[in-house]
Amino acid sequence: MDTKAIQKRIDAMPAKMAAKGLKRPDVDFILNSNAAASLTLGWKKPNGRSDWDKEYEWVKADTIPDLLSKAEEFIAALPSAEETRFNEFMGALGAVIDLGKTNGIEVEFLNPLVATMKKLSDNILTDQRVKL
Repeated sequence: MDTKAIQKRIDAMPAKMAAKGLKRPDVDFILNSNAAASLTLGWKKPNGRSDWDKEYEWVKADTIPDLLSKAEEFIAALPSAEETRFNEFMGALGAVIDLGKTNGIEVEFLNPLVATMKKLSDNILTDQRVKL
């Protein structure tokens, strides 16, 4: 496998990650002495406060073709962009509820949020779209 073929496959990965709803995706292909090649897939955390607040997947394999295939399989298995946005929203909603409890916010303000989260959670388990 020549460098142009490797580069072509690596260059396609960030676009595929972005199509899955990941923000600021990047891919690093790493060749170190006395070690197998590795690859890192990185993207901004959903509610990250800075550009450095990222999530990563580190991929290793014995051969470069296997390494690239494993990375492509990981990307293909990621949730859809819609699921990613929904999970981001649910995470933010859960954080708001926790913050309210921590700060002693009155129950009448938190109960509608808890009910909304429960309704969304129940509907996602049965894949029923909720209209709020």
